[in-house]
Amino acid sequence: MLAGVALVLAVLQGPPDSGAALFASWCKSCHGADGRGTPAATTRLELPPADLHECKGSTAETEDRWVNIVAQGGAAFGLSLDMPAFGEAGTPAQIRAVVRYARSLCGELGWPPGELNFPRAFLVEKAYPEDEVVIADQARGQEYIYEHRLGKRFQVEASARTALDGQPSAFDGVTAALKYNVWHSLERRALVSVGLEATPPLGRQDAWEAEPFLAFGANPARALVLQGEIVGTWEEGGGFKGMSYRLGAGREVGRFAPMLEAGWTVPTAGERVLSVYPQVWFRLSRLGHVAGSLGAELPATGPEPRHPRLIAFVLWDFGDAPLFRGW
Repeated sequence: MLAGVALVLAVLQGPPDSGAALFASWCKSCHGADGRGTPAATTRLELPPADLHECKGSTAETEDRWVNIVAQGGAAFGLSLDMPAFGEAGTPAQIRAVVRYARSLCGELGWPPGELNFPRAFLVEKAYPEDEVVIADQARGQEYIYEHRLGKRFQVEASARTALDGQPSAFDGVTAALKYNVWHSLERRALVSVGLEATPPLGRQDAWEAEPFLAFGANPARALVLQGEIVGTWEEGGGFKGMSYRLGAGREVGRFAPMLEAGWTVPTAGERVLSVYPQVWFRLSRLGHVAGSLGAELPATGPEPRHPRLIAFVLWDFGDAPLFRGW
């Protein structure tokens, strides 16, 4: 009888080096046998362990990030000391196997993988749905952005703008947006999203404005990261006002990602505007959930005067970790 039970368990767990067997050996006491974050009664933890069946958390990061945390332990990334380092206990192949098994516990298709969550550019809207707070600055204008992911593919966004340029009112306006990821492929390392931004007549905005957009990102052959956006503009009382085309390219090098963007605005009436945006994105926290960017806007064509302007932002991905963890 006992031999039969042991045989069934061995079949369920698979070979000794399978992800399931390694999970049962390494992870069960903290994350629970089923991975739902219920530790064994004898286990004492500083923080509740992650529920690995929660798809939002298990898909948002890259496989390599998971492998590094398992191999180096939570302390290496400013996380809980409860997460030990398994780099000496297992081979790289074993660690990757247990990570793939843990991520498979989500068991629900359709979640864009974290490998497609490319570094945020200044101009192009990310195609990946996010949980982020962003504070951006462009010369004398500031923007405060809140992004919240809904389910697998939706994201809602709210932003407010100020302009510290000596005018009587510093309040520039607000915008609300909805974004939906229509397609993604880990094999092709690409994704496409569509969305709509709406700006009411508040602050210095004197009429309703709507901007439907299509955004995409791609990392072909794991070389350059390409991100682009096509935007149309409609204004209350004025109708269709024109199109904007935005394209950026960059590459992650350690904690940094140098990028170059170009923005081309083609109005139905008036002069076309072309600007380029050299910038450097950089990871501030060890975990990577707090990042920043610094660069410049360099107008190439358009109305005079055309002066360079400094651009910068700082962001907090609150879906990854609380602000003061991960350092």
